Amino acid sequence: MTALRVFHRWLALITAVLVVVVAVSGSTLVFEGAIDRALNPQLWRVDPGASAVSLDTLVAHASAAAPKMPVTGLGLSTVPGRAFVAQAGPMQVFEDPYTGKVLGTRDVRLFQKTLPRRLHVLHTALLTGKRGSAVVAIITIASLVLVLTGIVLWLPDRIFRITSTASWKRVVFDLHHALGVLAAIVLVIITASGLVIHYDALRDAIFKLDKSPAPFADEQSAMPRGTPTISMDTLALIARRALPGASITFLNTPPNAQQSFQVSMRFPEDRTPGGRSRILVDRYSGDILLAVSTRQAEPGTRINNVIRSVHTGDLYGKPTQLIWFLAALIMASQAVTGALMWWNARRKR
Repeated sequence: MTALRVFHRWLALITAVLVVVVAVSGSTLVFEGAIDRALNPQLWRVDPGASAVSLDTLVAHASAAAPKMPVTGLGLSTVPGRAFVAQAGPMQVFEDPYTGKVLGTRDVRLFQKTLPRRLHVLHTALLTGKRGSAVVAIITIASLVLVLTGIVLWLPDRIFRITSTASWKRVVFDLHHALGVLAAIVLVIITASGLVIHYDALRDAIFKLDKSPAPFADEQSAMPRGTPTISMDTLALIARRALPGASITFLNTPPNAQQSFQVSMRFPEDRTPGGRSRILVDRYSGDILLAVSTRQAEPGTRINNVIRSVHTGDLYGKPTQLIWFLAALIMASQAVTGALMWWNARRKR
């Protein structure tokens, strides 16, 4: 037990700063979308109306707002009172789905500078690209090991209570043990799911639980240059007929004539905001080239589909998001209280 305690202590001290950075940034990302909407209400908030304008009207208005680039996608919201977002090259065009009014535009460079986006990149890559992402993966492994070894070290004393009348050093000691075990299960879930997200080998191992290989899409048909493509409204109609009961989250219409159109969809029981169902549609004929439904997904695919929502706390909406937020903050506090415990013991020696 002594060797385990020394290992736990020094692993925590070595990784403490980065654990705090990853944990605190991760806690805020539980509310990533809400933060952006709160900071930019003029782009996101609309007054719900009795009916919505056509998607083609939204595309036309987005094209007028960003005339230099073709509209290549349209994000739909299932929440009343929230704007739709058209993508025109590097430009986001926010539109009122009830009136078709353009609420504003945001260049991708401005989007990258927004607080939630900076927090996202900080959490996933420490703002340093692939190298930072590799470091975050290592910190995630270290965090999982710290939680598991912390549980083992907690078992002999089993401290649940915080002695508020004792010295501050004792309070720190109690906080470290009591809060750590309180959040342990959630932290194991967060760190383990984070590893699956980081490492393709783990996801591939889970996919092997599927009995049949992933389906392939039929080829996009070739047509003479200038042949008109199906409209955005037609694309949406085809997708809704293909997967009844699923809501459209995004329609992707790439300008490359060799690429098909794609529709991302979400069933009510899906836990990810964007959904994991998708339809590939021939851009000229409207034929369905591939239909992937989460309701027909095999075990490995189902598990991988839910991994990200498990990691982000989207599993059961606001209740789990709040629990995940608090657990991530506790993880950060473990690094702080652990460092204080080490410093107090060092001074005593």
